Amino acid sequence: MSLITINQVNCKDCYKCVRYCPVKAIRVVGGHAEVVEERCLGDGSCLRICPQHAKHVRGDVEVVRGLLASGQQVMASIAPAAVGVFGADYPRLLGAVKVLGFARVEETARTAAAVARASAALTLDGGLPVITSACPAVVALVEKYYPQYVPLLAAVPSPMMAHARLLREEYGAETPVVFIGPCVAKKEEGQRDGVDAALTFDELRAWLEEEQIVLADAAPSACDNAPVGVAEIFPILSGLLITAGVTDDAVRPRVVTVAGLQEIREMLDALPECSGVRLIEALACKGGCLAGPGAAEGPEFWARREALLTHMHGEGEGACPSSLQRAFTTPPLSLPAPSDEEITAVLRRTGKHTPDDEQNCGACGYDSCREKAVAVLQGMAEAEMCIPYMRSRAESVANIIISSTPNAIVVADEALRILSVNPAFEAIFVRPQAELLGRPLDTVLDNSGYERVQRSGRPFGRHQVSYGKKTLREMIFPGRKEDFIIGIYVDVTEEEDHREQLSTVKRETLRQARQVIDKQMRVAQEIAGLLGETTAETKVLLTRLIQLSNEEDKTSSK
Repeated sequence: MSLITINQVNCKDCYKCVRYCPVKAIRVVGGHAEVVEERCLGDGSCLRICPQHAKHVRGDVEVVRGLLASGQQVMASIAPAAVGVFGADYPRLLGAVKVLGFARVEETARTAAAVARASAALTLDGGLPVITSACPAVVALVEKYYPQYVPLLAAVPSPMMAHARLLREEYGAETPVVFIGPCVAKKEEGQRDGVDAALTFDELRAWLEEEQIVLADAAPSACDNAPVGVAEIFPILSGLLITAGVTDDAVRPRVVTVAGLQEIREMLDALPECSGVRLIEALACKGGCLAGPGAAEGPEFWARREALLTHMHGEGEGACPSSLQRAFTTPPLSLPAPSDEEITAVLRRTGKHTPDDEQNCGACGYDSCREKAVAVLQGMAEAEMCIPYMRSRAESVANIIISSTPNAIVVADEALRILSVNPAFEAIFVRPQAELLGRPLDTVLDNSGYERVQRSGRPFGRHQVSYGKKTLREMIFPGRKEDFIIGIYVDVTEEEDHREQLSTVKRETLRQARQVIDKQMRVAQEIAGLLGETTAETKVLLTRLIQLSNEEDKTSSK
């Protein structure tokens, strides 16, 4: 089973884990993140920053239950960070762990001093620097991303590994050992190097709650091993150096303490220029193991650190000479404190109506949606800086337009395979989307226009194409960067039918008009003929009347 899994239902498109992963071991597929196991360091940074709590670490409680039920004497190795994480409840925690059925409960720090001294001693063997190997995430970083520095890793087991070996030497080679600490990467290290299971402090809390063991009511107990003294400081910065007794060198170039994987990468990148460095104490978590991702519950880091140091040295007060004292006169920054109603109003402007809508992705530059809303009210930000909201809004509008348009739309990839179609395309081409996706375009329609666009990179439009009994107007456009092509089809079948009907009417009208004109011409000719005959007869009669009248006049004059 993978070390870190992601619930895709809860994983939304904030990509915060992608931004924060120090080695970019997060892959996004279909809008959801997934961990690429071979790239992952197991540092757990994605667990800490996931706003939707969609990431989960592999649970080993059932494995431990199986060990306890086997009848063997199971040993618990408690990381020294427990003192800081559980504070005053630490003795009760030891008692509660014993109630779960462990035969012995010892502090891992029992072997930390030996590991620290052995790591420091390696610097005496030559001029090359030594990178401490107590942190499994650092070891994974070097092994996977800086293989040229693998020879520099301290060939010394981590305190967890060393303690497991010691317990098996004392109680038998087959003795099961369970590590309990704040580190997620220890689960992978334990599988490789002989620890039967590794639980985080958060897993232990959940297990105790499931068993109805209330920590506050548990009987206090002590560790079964002798006090380990200064080695308990191992989980803080410079803890290994202090335990090894090389603290005097911490300010000299030969010793470097670096915490945080990004900082470690910067250190390793610059290592060829750091010729004076001889020992590098590297911890994946900023703040050391006290800030491990498997200890999300409990007090904050500085309270943990104080609890650890108090446990080691007891409480005490220090004094400071007056010559070192100073006064602070800068006035506090005065900013308006918006009301909850005002903050809620701003959140609603970006579609956040319930706490579940607040992704807290950090894409706007603020750690939470409410923090950004306060910044908006203080004039330090704009509501539109919410990238997921603006993206969903743009996609929603685009989807509405594409889904509701009566025009058929198809998107094809470089190989002219169908990537997407809209509902109008399904209706016009009478093919469901599920049947079309991934199919070659030419199995559905003529793709010669698409090939032309692919060659030229310019839009192309034909007046019309035919598909079955339909007449379509085709327009084809190259996508951005020409890695896909968009085709739009307008169904002009009714328009063409109407145009044809209109053309038919025109032709019939012209035919009838010719018939009428021809008839009128015949009638006109007939009328003209009749008028010609009548005119001629009239002329003859008038001529005769004139002659007769002339003859009568001549006769009367005689």
